[in-house]
Amino acid sequence: MNILCIDIGTTSMRGILFSDTGSIKGIKSILTPLIHKNGWIEQDPRVYVNGLLDICDHIQRFGDIDAISLTSLRSVPTLCDASGKALANFIMWQDTRNTAICSSLTPHNGEIYTTTGSSVNTVFTGSKLTWMKENMRDIYDRAYKALIVPDYLLNYMCGTWTTDATYGSRSNLMDLKTCRWDKRMLELFNIDEDKLPDIIQPGIAGRTTTSFARESGIPQGIPVITSGGDQQNSALGLGQLDDSSLVINCGTGSFILSLSDEPELTNSTMICNISAVPGKYTVESNVLASAAALNWLIREIFPDEWHRGQIDFDTFNDIAASSPIGANGVLCVPLFQGCGTRHWNNEARASFSNISLGNTRADLARAMYEGIAAEIAKSILAMPKKVREADTVYIGGGMTKCDFFDQILADMTGKKLLRYSDTQATAIGAFMNAAVHLGIYDSLYEAFAAVRKESVPYVFTPIPDHCDFYQNYLEETERIFLLVNG
Repeated sequence: MNILCIDIGTTSMRGILFSDTGSIKGIKSILTPLIHKNGWIEQDPRVYVNGLLDICDHIQRFGDIDAISLTSLRSVPTLCDASGKALANFIMWQDTRNTAICSSLTPHNGEIYTTTGSSVNTVFTGSKLTWMKENMRDIYDRAYKALIVPDYLLNYMCGTWTTDATYGSRSNLMDLKTCRWDKRMLELFNIDEDKLPDIIQPGIAGRTTTSFARESGIPQGIPVITSGGDQQNSALGLGQLDDSSLVINCGTGSFILSLSDEPELTNSTMICNISAVPGKYTVESNVLASAAALNWLIREIFPDEWHRGQIDFDTFNDIAASSPIGANGVLCVPLFQGCGTRHWNNEARASFSNISLGNTRADLARAMYEGIAAEIAKSILAMPKKVREADTVYIGGGMTKCDFFDQILADMTGKKLLRYSDTQATAIGAFMNAAVHLGIYDSLYEAFAAVRKESVPYVFTPIPDHCDFYQNYLEETERIFLLVNG
């Protein structure tokens, strides 16, 4: 049996065809550049449909497709009519047009947090839907359902109107304990329950329809599995199957995840979500701009390495590595999208400081890497004690392809980091989930052993002297953060 895993990220989507033994038979990646206008960040729904069809067309040359597994970025809604047609662009998770709405809801943070697992924030779906209702009322009233990206594609492939609980837990609207839309939260956010899809658990969501089969060339009636959110699946694909490990996934933003047997609701700066592992919960912290911050620096300061978005990372990293630890005094607080979980301040802004005429762009490059690593380290320090003391730390995501950055991250966190050579952890998690739901393997442990049977992680060990240096660095950059952002 071959399983096509569709992995939708912030600026790209990919399809990977796995055999039932976990070997990769074919890959197709597609860029999905975002729409930036008037400070808003959106995506055209046609990009996802066209990307899905392109993937299906290309991937079939590598073998038959017997099942599809879907994992996606989270908290990105649109409004659809009863035919499944999107009536507006998707509002991306980074978009902060809902700031005033979130501010108005902060007095209710106590009950929002204990019910949904997160304090109100601009990232999550609920307040984005409130903004749509208040500012796009005609479209909201005409809409049949509000769907996020994976729901939209499930409807396109299967005709279903569902979302799975991992995504529901990113909405501020779902009761974390019952996995049902909560009437009090719907009242607070002023959202009509009949506009929301049904909540299901990750698993087989439906089967491909005649119309999708005709458009894609994929057989009618094959099972489509919703495997849950991309970060949950990335953690799964890196081996996070119990609460003894920590995962750091560094992409457009960075996400730090651990597992819990029960909802972890002791620290309102953290996020507690439904995990891709059945019966488990994630404890999550985030940094809103990582690769996004790095890309900004390269685009604006390193034009020779930018090449219209085709970044020459080898040259850029050599430049950054030519600056010594501490970047000759330059400090960077890279909050280009605001501050994430540890302070939930979407109005926070980035800063470079302590720059003199003696500094070079190499110092700026290294300072950016150190600043991103520092934000990740601070986010870990804000997490529960058991999470902070995790024995095993796996890293993944596009930024971790860089050995130079990974060593900085090991030194900044003081933790030994393990990195697999491939960068397909999210798709691997989606394969594992699908393989268990389809009965190919009896457990996620068996599926992980199969797909990772030839993988040996590379280890980054912290350098003690560097760790000592970076302890002071963390304190100094935090002082700057508080000075700049209040």
